Amino acid sequence: MLDRKKNKIQGYLLLLIPLGLIGIVGIYPLVRAFFLSFTDATLYSTELHFLGFTNYHKLFGSSEFINALKHSVLLTTLSVLIQYFLGLIIALVLHHRTLKIFNFLTNFLMLPWIIPVASTVFMFNWMVQPGFGFFNMVFESLGLTNLTGYWFGNINFAMPSIIMMHVWRNTPFYALVIFASLKGIPKTLYEASSIDGANILQQFFYITLPNIIYSSAVVIVLHVLWTFNNFDFVFLSTGGGPVGKTDVLATLIYRQSWQYYSFGYASALGVIMFSIMLVFGIFYIISQRKELG
Repeated sequence: MLDRKKNKIQGYLLLLIPLGLIGIVGIYPLVRAFFLSFTDATLYSTELHFLGFTNYHKLFGSSEFINALKHSVLLTTLSVLIQYFLGLIIALVLHHRTLKIFNFLTNFLMLPWIIPVASTVFMFNWMVQPGFGFFNMVFESLGLTNLTGYWFGNINFAMPSIIMMHVWRNTPFYALVIFASLKGIPKTLYEASSIDGANILQQFFYITLPNIIYSSAVVIVLHVLWTFNNFDFVFLSTGGGPVGKTDVLATLIYRQSWQYYSFGYASALGVIMFSIMLVFGIFYIISQRKELG
């Protein structure tokens, strides 16, 4: 009995180290940011003055914030939807592969996803360069000169180019997760449904989709949170330009923090951004609990 109690105490003591690290790395910055959001914190002064909800009032009245929020939602929605449907198509094709070339493609499926983001942006930046960029050369050869130019500097093509980078990099991950889920579906279900006269569409909606819905939901939620919080793709490619057409919440927070040094206002932006992701995460958890029981 004493040994069991001693082991229990030792277990709790061992938990103090990771819990302490979580508190230092995760909880303290969050609490600190929440506190600073009610102040006029800046790099130019060590004195803090309590402002109440002034930063939040300024934030919601700012067209810059509204535009960044719209761009974040647009980028997240389009990227995740396109990635999922392309990943689903690739997974279905690989699952029902009949040619040996598909085995080769499966081995290289994750290649775009493991390439660093900086390398991905550099590669796309080279491909959209005027004159010698791959995409521009293709469109010039097709006579579509109105589509040529430096895409990241074009107000009409900048955001689609960023979405295209997201899709190119993350679609293989969706495909691999869905492909793994498809491999776990018993073939007997399809054989029994074929005997009962079910066609391909009926098999997809009544067998395939219900069996991949959970893994699909997990990967979608993870990428919604990741894309909404994403900074590097936008910052490295356009920096939020041209003229704010690709500015998202992450780049707006960076600019307010490290260009204008308005830490109080930037903290308020961070709190709003965190709150949006928290609400989405809670909604997902509640919906999953209802579905599972």
